[in-house]
Amino acid sequence: MKIFSHEFKIETKSKFESIDITERIQETAKSIDEGVVYVFVKHTTCAIIVNEAEKGLMQDYLDWAKKLVPPEGEFKHNLIDNNGHAHIISSIIGNSRTVPVRSGNLDLGTWQRIILLEFDGPRTRTVNVKVMGE
Repeated sequence: MKIFSHEFKIETKSKFESIDITERIQETAKSIDEGVVYVFVKHTTCAIIVNEAEKGLMQDYLDWAKKLVPPEGEFKHNLIDNNGHAHIISSIIGNSRTVPVRSGNLDLGTWQRIILLEFDGPRTRTVNVKVMGE
């Protein structure tokens, strides 16, 4: 089994943002023919999803996250740095995803993309990619 790791940085520009990172992940995925890629964002106030990257839907993810956990809610953590909502949202959605690799390509469905969701920007985010397979 081969294992390859890669990290890259993403500069987010606003408090709430969705960013398609699929092509950045694909660069590492092509290191193997068959296996899996594990994507992990090394932060507690953003998340990783696999879904469609259509412009309206990219905004819907953020709008619904705000409805599920409103930023103006009362959070004890806000006494420290006013981002309690971002910690809660990211813990619900999750900070990692595993995607199959086939013939050196991410084996995603027709419309599926790997998306970073920012809930506490602007920030510099580090994404860790680990590829395992043959």
